[in-house]
Amino acid sequence: MRKLFRKVAHKRYIDKYINELRWETLNTVLTASRTQWNDDVVGLLDNNAQLIRKYERRRRWVKF
Repeated sequence: MRKLFRKVAHKRYIDKYINELRWETLNTVLTASRTQWNDDVVGLLDNNAQLIRKYERRRRWVKF
């Protein structure tokens, strides 16, 4: 039973983190489109995309 609660809590954490990354990406894109795109912004978006992919894969594995 304890393992189930731990698994559910981890799923919640992963979902929350993915949503936070998506919102951060969206806000970064909006801000950069208003101001200016530079290498730092592109790097940040690339890192966020990789983290989203990583945690979506992890979420798929935790499902089982």
